[in-house]
Amino acid sequence: MNQILDIKTSQQQALLYLLNFLKQQDYQFTAITPLSHQRILDRKQNDVNKEITLKDIFGWNLGFKKTDLDPALFSILEEHQLLKIQENLYLSQVRVASLNNALFIHSAFPTIEQDAVFFGPDTYRFAYHLKQYLASRSDPLKRAVELCCGTSAAAISIAKYFPDYDELIVADLNPKALLYSQMNIDFAGLKKIHPVQSDLFANLQGRFDLIFANPPYLIDPHQRQYRHGGDELDGNALSFRIIKEGIQHLNPRGCIFLYTGVTVTQDGNRFVEHLENLMRQYKNISWSYEEIDPDIFGEELEQPAYQHVDRIALALVKIEVKQ
Repeated sequence: MNQILDIKTSQQQALLYLLNFLKQQDYQFTAITPLSHQRILDRKQNDVNKEITLKDIFGWNLGFKKTDLDPALFSILEEHQLLKIQENLYLSQVRVASLNNALFIHSAFPTIEQDAVFFGPDTYRFAYHLKQYLASRSDPLKRAVELCCGTSAAAISIAKYFPDYDELIVADLNPKALLYSQMNIDFAGLKKIHPVQSDLFANLQGRFDLIFANPPYLIDPHQRQYRHGGDELDGNALSFRIIKEGIQHLNPRGCIFLYTGVTVTQDGNRFVEHLENLMRQYKNISWSYEEIDPDIFGEELEQPAYQHVDRIALALVKIEVKQ
C-alpha cells in the first residue's frame, strides 16, 4: 500500500514538473473537438519535414523523437511511465490545454479508455457561461460543489474570478479525474478546493450555495465515464439525477447550474417534459431552461441509439431556491 502511495506521489511530482516547464515556455493550447483534432493530427503526421514543437507533443499528441524534447523533461516523463512508444516514436500519455491563461492536465488523444479525462469545447463554454452567471449573482457564494468535475477546469476558473468563498468541492467517480484535478488545483495554487470521490452526492455532506455540473450527456456504446450519461432520457439520466438530488442539497437562495446536451425529436423535448413534471412538486423553486446551441454532435445521429432524434441541443438549466 505504501509503495502505491509513493508511486502516485512521484507521478504527481512529475506532472507538476511538466506543467511548470510548459508555463515557463509560455505554452498555450486550445483543445478542439475529437473530429477536428484527428484532421489536424493527420495533416501534421503527413508533414515529415515539420519541426516538432511542445504544442505538437502535449497538445496535438503527435509522435516525437527523444531529441525533440528537453532532456531533463524527457527523462522525468519516461521514468514515471508518462510516455509510450508507438511505431518507433514516443507519445505523451497526457495532454495539456489552456483556459484563461491557466494550464490543465488531461488525457491523451484519442480518449478511448474507460477512465479517460476529457477537455474540449464543452469545457470552454461551460466555464464561460458559469462565469457570466456568477458575475450577475448578488448572493454570496460560500460553499459550492462541481459534480462530474473531470479536470476541475470550471471550478479552478471561477475560484480565481470569485475568490470570496469558504469551501469549493470537486467530485467525480473517476479516480484519474481526481488525480488530474488535484494536479491542476495544486498547479493553480488554490488551497480551498477539495477533490472528493463520490457518485454525485453519495459522499458529500451538508448543503451548498451552488451546485454546478457539465455531466456526460450522450449514449456511449462503450460507456466511457466522461461521455455516457445513461441509456434513459437519450443520455440525460445523469443530468436529471443531478437536478432531482441536487434540490435536496441546496441552501436557501442556492442554485443548481447545469450545462448539458439534450435530444429533440419530432415529438418534442423529453428532458424538458420531465423537468416540468419535477418542478411542479416544488412551490419554493424557480427554474429556467435556455437552449444555447441548437445543433451539436451531429455525427451521433448516425448511431443506432439516436435514430429517433432530430438534433442534439446544448442547454443551460438553472434551478434556484427562493428565500
